[in-house]
Amino acid sequence: MERCIEDMRNAVARGRMTLDELTRAYDLLDRVMEVGYAELPDRFCEEYELLKDRLADTIDLDALKQEADRNLAPLQDEMNEARFAAASAASLHEFAKEVFEIWQTGGIFARRRALREFRERAGFRLESHRIGNYVAKTFDLMNEAQVRFARAQQALFAADVRYKIRPGVYARIYEVLTDKNK
Repeated sequence: MERCIEDMRNAVARGRMTLDELTRAYDLLDRVMEVGYAELPDRFCEEYELLKDRLADTIDLDALKQEADRNLAPLQDEMNEARFAAASAASLHEFAKEVFEIWQTGGIFARRRALREFRERAGFRLESHRIGNYVAKTFDLMNEAQVRFARAQQALFAADVRYKIRPGVYARIYEVLTDKNK
């Protein structure tokens, strides 16, 4: 609550609300709605009354959304790279299974051609007498790539605060606190 009051003062003094300040206010509102209002100080209401006319002018939702998008861009790029790596690893694993099938059932020329193509796509050294091990190795590579993709995706989702950029967050906190006094 104290930090939120300080954020309001800073936003009015600076002339604009930052993304961090608005997300803290959203989190406070969420917390107040979840826990209740019994132990919240009336100081917020007093401070809000003093600053409310000037506070509304500090919130530029479009600028805040652009700031959130800029913050997410590197995480989005990382997730896209991880998605591509996971798809490549899955493709390589499927191809390893095809090559293994050819290795077991095909003739010598088909086997050599499949092994040569697999060596080119794999990017690591392959030995012809251990072809079955590469199905398992590519499976492990595929799983590792999928785990990296899932981590990158979760990091992006965790950092995405665009849903917290809402008009009237401070006014809603004020309403909740004034309702407690009735």
